[in-house]
Amino acid sequence: MVRDALEGNPDLLAAFAELAAARGERRAASQWKNPEISVEYGKKRVRDGSGELVGKGEAQNYLLAQTFEFPGKASLRKAIAERNIEIARLALEQLRLEIAARARRLGVEWIAAEQEARAAREVADRSVTLIAMLARRAPAGVQPLLDQRIIEASMVEIETRAREAEERRDNAAIALNILRGKPARAPLRLSAPLAPPSVAASWESLWGAAREANFALRSRRVEKERAQRALAQARLESAPDLAIGPFFNQESSGDREKTVGVAAALPLPLWDSGRGKTDAARARIAQADAARDQTLREVEQELAQAHASFLAIRKQLERYPVDDLSRLREGAELADRQYRLGAVPVQTYLDMQDRYLAATAETLRTWVEAHERFVEIQVITGDGALWSASKTEERP
Repeated sequence: MVRDALEGNPDLLAAFAELAAARGERRAASQWKNPEISVEYGKKRVRDGSGELVGKGEAQNYLLAQTFEFPGKASLRKAIAERNIEIARLALEQLRLEIAARARRLGVEWIAAEQEARAAREVADRSVTLIAMLARRAPAGVQPLLDQRIIEASMVEIETRAREAEERRDNAAIALNILRGKPARAPLRLSAPLAPPSVAASWESLWGAAREANFALRSRRVEKERAQRALAQARLESAPDLAIGPFFNQESSGDREKTVGVAAALPLPLWDSGRGKTDAARARIAQADAARDQTLREVEQELAQAHASFLAIRKQLERYPVDDLSRLREGAELADRQYRLGAVPVQTYLDMQDRYLAATAETLRTWVEAHERFVEIQVITGDGALWSASKTEERP
């Protein structure tokens, strides 16, 4: 199911495109600048001291120059491009993990809703059979008729419960199919043991894992590295690049003159010293530090809340495990048999069916919440166990 979601989800296309764009920028950062060719052509007139024309002709200049960047500029530009690739890769991995987590959540919701709908339909079918039995009995006073009407009235709530559970199941199936890139109404069948997940690691271990592997924190660290490279790049911005290459000059005005040589050119940093770009780069480093600290606090808060909630839910499920639902089901069936025998009143029968359905709904809802908190902890700690076994290959 998770593999299908990762292979067929269209949201990954944007992340793949972002990664491809970052790789393209890295290739562009490695390229040399194109050489420049300069061509000059003009007419030449030569006059003597008295202004009399003594000769005329043509003047031609050709220059081919290759620009060589100041040492360090190209390597810094490539380093920044590599950090952009790393950020894009982290974003892709985070999206994969979030899609896998959503697939698991939807699968758990489907299983719980299916179990709840099955229990409601079971009680509804039992009540229908009981109503038919009461209708076939010979009248023996008003009490059997009243019991029949009471059970018929309870059917409204039971059918509503069954319908709502089936709607939640169908909605989860539709969302899961769309997430997997399947037709919305494609048939879906899932099964899993109704055992709550477990987190054996301590809080200290989870927090340590989150500080190291959380995708948001890793991205912040790479952003800080990128900002530091950008500062070094800004400091080198005013360093002159050297353009050098051969030139050819020819003049003809009676006599023909040719000149061949080597020309070099470099800018003089008189007006733009790069101070503004340096100040901006320092500000971006400070901004990256602040963003990293803020993200660190947010991740700690989210993980602490998810962990505390999971422990509380886990404790509740240990005290009232999902396995207890089988005993409640047996109790509901026992109340049905005993009512048919006349050993218990109709209210006992109704109370037992209602408690069975209510306990089933609440226990399954708690089971779903346990899985939601478990998946949330996995996402926050960057735990790839949720999806690494079915990780899709990176597209070129």
